[in-house]
Amino acid sequence: QKEKSLKVLSMKTKIKSLDVALTNLCNARCPQCDRTDIDDINKAYDQVPLTQWSLEDFIKMFPKESLDDIEEYSFCGTWGDPMMCKDIGKIVQYVIDNSESKIQITTNGSIRNEDFYWNIGVRCGERLSIVFDIDGIDEDMHQKYRRGASLKKCLANMNMLSMTKSIALSQTILFKHNQDYIEKIKELVKKYGSSNHVFYRSD
Repeated sequence: QKEKSLKVLSMKTKIKSLDVALTNLCNARCPQCDRTDIDDINKAYDQVPLTQWSLEDFIKMFPKESLDDIEEYSFCGTWGDPMMCKDIGKIVQYVIDNSESKIQITTNGSIRNEDFYWNIGVRCGERLSIVFDIDGIDEDMHQKYRRGASLKKCLANMNMLSMTKSIALSQTILFKHNQDYIEKIKELVKKYGSSNHVFYRSD
């Protein structure tokens, strides 16, 4: 019984999912974003120093021998969009090459080009999923909240990723200006390769 207890204690407990904020840089100006100045929604807080992780920073925090301790690395845009991180491609490749872990990236999708999404999808295959923000059926509706982000570019990038083995996903924040277009948004994202779409109510 004692040996059995010691064996259980010595086993590593895997972390199911870990959210890593790689940067607070962003190309959009979403009014409800944590980085948006509530006194002037057209700009970010001046007090927030702009920063991003390099590949070297990531390796220091997550050396090769520790990567598999985490089942999924989530790169989400709480303070910035992870696709603005200059080394995002290298960081993703490092995780894929040195572990069995999965990766999920959440992005407004209008950063980088179709070649980037094709290449990252081919390299990572089914271990990568990317969630694209789709907040309308046309540019005016989309950019009413997702200011500065291009719907056209986001849809093109999502479509390109869907042509690889990686998983293209999408999400919408619902406001009064788009809440009556749920079915049309579903049709739009399906047309451009999203395998699953989620709606969230704004707060």
